[in-house]
Amino acid sequence: MIPHSGLRRFALLLLLLSLSALLALSYACGDDDDGGDGSPAPTTTGDSGDGAGGDGQGADQEFELTMGDNSFEPTEFTVGGGKTITLRISNSGTAIHNVRLAGADNEYITDDDPVSLPTLVYGAETAKLDWTAPSAGGAFDFRCDFHPAAMVGQIIVEPSNEPSDGGSEGP
Repeated sequence: MIPHSGLRRFALLLLLLSLSALLALSYACGDDDDGGDGSPAPTTTGDSGDGAGGDGQGADQEFELTMGDNSFEPTEFTVGGGKTITLRISNSGTAIHNVRLAGADNEYITDDDPVSLPTLVYGAETAKLDWTAPSAGGAFDFRCDFHPAAMVGQIIVEPSNEPSDGGSEGP
């Protein structure tokens, strides 16, 4: 009778582990913020005063940025101070990526960091990042939060004589 009881416990434990794994898998592969037809859900951006605002409609300059698996192309942009830019981002790889621009303090994971929208860019999806470059100029780093050592780049801002309406003065 004891072997039968042990076998029953083992089967029950195996069933519970299988259901837990199935639940975790369905959560991980579930709702990926799409519109239900496979296309990305619409996102809205507003100017929250962090330099990331706008919808790209009033951008002075637009740049294409391609994310591969563990790479950006190109890795450097040059813009004029006080200009509003839009990065049009595409993920040509299979891994999940994003783009985070170090804000005025040129430090990551702070309140002044503009981040791509959507913040998770799956393979074959697109995103964008709007930012107003500071008039004072400087060098501003960007990276993928998921691959911070391999996926890095820089935006060089040339100083302007005109004050900017957004962004923050750089280093």
